[in-house]
Amino acid sequence: MNICVFCSSKKELTPSTFAQADDFCNRLVEKKHGFVYGGGLVGLMGHMADKVLENKGEAIGVIPEGLFPNEVAHPGLTELIYVEDLMARKKKMMELSDAFVIFPGGIGTLDEALEVMTWKSIKNFKKEIIFFNWEGFWDPLFDLLKHYEKEKVFYPETMESFAVANTVDEIFKELEK
Repeated sequence: MNICVFCSSKKELTPSTFAQADDFCNRLVEKKHGFVYGGGLVGLMGHMADKVLENKGEAIGVIPEGLFPNEVAHPGLTELIYVEDLMARKKKMMELSDAFVIFPGGIGTLDEALEVMTWKSIKNFKKEIIFFNWEGFWDPLFDLLKHYEKEKVFYPETMESFAVANTVDEIFKELEK
């Protein structure tokens, strides 16, 4: 099973977030799952790819060619796929992946998460989507989604399109369903 991870390309996250990422990557490799991500060398993205590779796991990156002048492609991946733009990146990651885990991240991570939620809620696939809500990182998003639900501005399937995990153990319990 290939697990796509959406996460930050920045390093300004808590040390405990990086520790949780290490635990996740160790378990991912132990269970012989592939790691699919945005292909970058830096931040949490690069850190997680390094951890997967260090443990002899498979790491597949998908990166837009020349789009981000400051985003350096990870040179040591099992496979690095160049695509034209962000839309093509998301599409390719969705094609390659059997499930999605959303670690803390910024606007790019949020964009990727909303894209897979949208596809799932309109029934284009049945792949598992799990927000890793470490230290309540995604709570403000969940509050916004609950507000949208209350205001009836989206279909009930949206709230049913994802699961929330507060620990790495809970992530893997969701993946094993």
